[in-house]
Amino acid sequence: MSVLSDYFSAPSDEAAASMVTKLLSESAYDVVEMNGIFPGYHLLPVEVFLSGRSAEEIRQGDHNGKLVASVDDYQVVVERVSDDLTASLAAATSEQIAEAAESWLGFEDFQGSDTSGLAGFLGDLAALARRAAARKEHLYCKMSCLRADRDRAHRRCPRSSCSCAPAGRGRGRRTQGHTGW
Repeated sequence: MSVLSDYFSAPSDEAAASMVTKLLSESAYDVVEMNGIFPGYHLLPVEVFLSGRSAEEIRQGDHNGKLVASVDDYQVVVERVSDDLTASLAAATSEQIAEAAESWLGFEDFQGSDTSGLAGFLGDLAALARRAAARKEHLYCKMSCLRADRDRAHRRCPRSSCSCAPAGRGRGRRTQGHTGW
């Protein structure tokens, strides 16, 4: 199984929602790709580190993990990344991003996993946040969960009930076989 998560900037929720049925790679949007990183879950420790706010305060924010679009019973979703996280990433120095990445590697879901790409992803996401801030845009994440069925063809499985959804989302925790975790 693999959770696909593409981060991109867009001028509005409506513009981002239009991408739920389109390929980001064929759009004019600025995109950073990473498998298996959910904005309201995996990026929470980064936002706590950069903003100095508590996890509970962040979870209660107005845009944290806000669903802006979904199709086919949540097979593909677009969520808004909190404006506070976007601002924190955009304002962070390269040293702060490096410290946040080092701190992030201790996140329990990454224990025992190949985390070599996480620091680079966080640096790329911070650069995307800076470009989005300069254009007065917001950050979004387009996610889908793929699994191989018995015919070995790939099918998208509903994120809301998929076993690959992280704790607190869907049925359970991640399973072996994910890429990017």
